[in-house]
Amino acid sequence: MKEFGKIIAVNGDKVDIKIQRHAACGECGACHVGKNQMEMILTSENSIGAQVGDEVELNIETVDFLSAVLIMYGIPLISLVLGILSGYYMLIAIGISEGMAQGIAALIGLFLMGISYAVIKSKEPLIKGMKKYSPVIISIRNNNTYR
Repeated sequence: MKEFGKIIAVNGDKVDIKIQRHAACGECGACHVGKNQMEMILTSENSIGAQVGDEVELNIETVDFLSAVLIMYGIPLISLVLGILSGYYMLIAIGISEGMAQGIAALIGLFLMGISYAVIKSKEPLIKGMKKYSPVIISIRNNNTYR
Protein backbone atom coordinates (compact mmCIF):
# COMPACT_ATOMS: atom_id res chain seq x y z
CA MET A 1 0.00 0.00 0.00
CA LYS A 2 1.63 3.24 -1.13
CA GLU A 3 1.20 6.51 0.72
CA PHE A 4 2.64 9.98 0.34
CA GLY A 5 3.64 12.27 3.18
CA LYS A 6 5.87 15.08 4.34
CA ILE A 7 8.82 14.79 6.72
CA ILE A 8 8.13 16.95 9.79
CA ALA A 9 10.99 15.84 12.07
CA VAL A 10 14.28 13.98 11.89
CA ASN A 11 15.29 12.13 15.06
CA GLY A 12 18.62 10.42 14.44
CA ASP A 13 17.98 7.55 12.04
CA LYS A 14 14.18 7.93 12.30
CA VAL A 15 11.80 10.45 10.75
CA ASP A 16 8.27 11.53 11.57
CA ILE A 17 6.06 11.72 8.50
CA LYS A 18 2.71 13.50 8.29
CA ILE A 19 0.26 11.76 5.96
CA GLN A 20 -3.40 12.27 5.13
CA ARG A 21 -5.67 9.71 6.77
CA HIS A 22 -8.01 7.93 4.37
CA ALA A 23 -11.62 7.02 5.06
CA ALA A 24 -10.58 3.36 4.79
CA CYS A 25 -8.45 3.80 7.91
CA GLY A 26 -11.51 3.83 10.13
CA GLU A 27 -11.03 4.64 13.78
CA CYS A 28 -8.87 1.80 15.05
CA GLY A 29 -6.70 4.20 17.04
CA ALA A 30 -3.43 2.62 15.90
CA CYS A 31 -2.18 5.91 14.53
CA HIS A 32 -3.24 7.98 17.58
CA VAL A 33 -5.38 10.46 15.68
CA GLY A 34 -8.76 11.73 16.68
CA LYS A 35 -12.04 10.96 14.97
CA ASN A 36 -12.13 14.30 13.15
CA GLN A 37 -8.40 14.65 12.52
CA MET A 38 -7.49 13.85 8.92
CA GLU A 39 -3.71 13.86 9.34
CA MET A 40 -1.60 11.30 11.14
CA ILE A 41 2.04 11.01 12.07
CA LEU A 42 4.00 7.84 11.25
CA THR A 43 7.57 7.04 12.22
CA SER A 44 9.93 5.37 9.78
CA GLU A 45 13.62 4.64 9.40
CA ASN A 46 15.39 7.31 7.41
CA SER A 47 17.18 4.92 5.07
CA ILE A 48 17.46 7.41 2.19
CA GLY A 49 18.54 10.57 4.01
CA ALA A 50 15.29 12.52 3.92
CA GLN A 51 15.25 16.03 5.42
CA VAL A 52 12.53 18.03 7.13
CA GLY A 53 10.14 19.35 4.49
CA ASP A 54 10.81 16.57 1.96
CA GLU A 55 7.79 14.91 0.42
CA VAL A 56 8.24 11.14 0.45
CA GLU A 57 6.60 8.04 -0.95
CA LEU A 58 6.02 5.30 1.62
CA ASN A 59 5.22 1.65 1.32
CA ILE A 60 3.28 -0.29 3.94
CA GLU A 61 3.11 -4.00 3.12
CA THR A 62 -0.52 -5.05 2.70
CA VAL A 63 -0.01 -8.44 4.39
CA ASP A 64 1.60 -6.79 7.41
CA PHE A 65 -1.12 -4.15 7.49
CA LEU A 66 -3.78 -6.87 7.49
CA SER A 67 -2.03 -8.77 10.28
CA ALA A 68 -1.94 -5.57 12.34
CA VAL A 69 -5.67 -5.13 11.71
CA LEU A 70 -6.22 -8.73 12.82
CA ILE A 71 -4.33 -8.05 16.03
CA MET A 72 -6.26 -4.84 16.73
CA TYR A 73 -9.74 -6.10 15.84
CA GLY A 74 -9.68 -9.90 15.57
CA ILE A 75 -8.23 -10.82 18.94
CA PRO A 76 -10.64 -8.62 20.94
CA LEU A 77 -13.60 -9.84 18.84
CA ILE A 78 -12.66 -13.48 19.42
CA SER A 79 -12.24 -12.75 23.14
CA LEU A 80 -15.69 -11.15 23.28
CA VAL A 81 -17.43 -14.02 21.49
CA LEU A 82 -15.61 -16.74 23.43
CA GLY A 83 -16.34 -14.98 26.72
CA ILE A 84 -20.04 -14.68 25.94
CA LEU A 85 -20.46 -18.24 24.67
CA SER A 86 -18.36 -20.02 27.28
CA GLY A 87 -19.75 -17.87 30.09
CA TYR A 88 -23.32 -18.51 29.03
CA TYR A 89 -22.98 -22.28 28.72
CA MET A 90 -21.00 -22.60 31.97
CA LEU A 91 -23.59 -20.55 33.85
CA ILE A 92 -26.47 -22.61 32.41
CA ALA A 93 -24.59 -25.80 33.34
CA ILE A 94 -24.38 -24.73 37.00
CA GLY A 95 -28.08 -23.91 37.12
CA ILE A 96 -28.26 -20.13 36.66
CA SER A 97 -31.48 -18.95 34.99
CA GLU A 98 -31.26 -18.17 31.27
CA GLY A 99 -31.94 -14.43 31.62
CA MET A 100 -29.36 -14.02 34.37
CA ALA A 101 -26.84 -16.18 32.45
CA GLN A 102 -27.19 -13.97 29.36
CA GLY A 103 -26.44 -10.80 31.30
CA ILE A 104 -23.51 -12.26 33.19
CA ALA A 105 -22.13 -13.86 30.01
CA ALA A 106 -22.24 -10.46 28.26
CA LEU A 107 -20.24 -8.96 31.13
CA ILE A 108 -17.74 -11.83 30.98
CA GLY A 109 -17.33 -11.24 27.23
CA LEU A 110 -16.79 -7.51 27.71
CA PHE A 111 -14.31 -8.19 30.50
CA LEU A 112 -12.29 -10.60 28.32
CA MET A 113 -12.35 -8.13 25.44
CA GLY A 114 -11.01 -5.43 27.78
CA ILE A 115 -8.28 -7.80 28.96
CA SER A 116 -7.29 -8.53 25.34
CA TYR A 117 -7.03 -4.79 24.61
CA ALA A 118 -4.89 -4.34 27.74
CA VAL A 119 -2.57 -7.16 26.65
CA ILE A 120 -2.28 -5.70 23.13
CA LYS A 121 -1.53 -2.26 24.62
CA SER A 122 1.13 -3.75 26.92
CA LYS A 123 2.80 -5.37 23.89
CA GLU A 124 2.71 -2.14 21.87
CA PRO A 125 6.42 -1.28 22.41
CA LEU A 126 7.39 -4.75 21.18
CA ILE A 127 5.10 -4.49 18.15
CA LYS A 128 6.30 -0.96 17.31
CA GLY A 129 9.87 -2.25 17.36
CA MET A 130 9.10 -4.83 14.67
CA LYS A 131 10.20 -3.55 11.26
CA LYS A 132 7.50 -5.45 9.41
CA TYR A 133 4.82 -3.14 10.86
CA SER A 134 6.75 0.04 10.03
CA PRO A 135 6.36 2.03 6.83
CA VAL A 136 9.36 2.12 4.51
CA ILE A 137 10.39 5.28 2.64
CA ILE A 138 10.73 4.38 -1.03
CA SER A 139 11.69 7.73 -2.50
CA ILE A 140 11.83 11.47 -1.94
CA ARG A 141 9.54 13.57 -4.14
CA ASN A 142 10.30 17.28 -4.30
CA ASN A 143 8.62 19.39 -6.97
CA ASN A 144 7.33 16.21 -8.64
CA THR A 145 10.84 14.80 -9.06
CA TYR A 146 12.24 11.73 -7.42
CA ARG A 147 15.69 11.31 -5.94
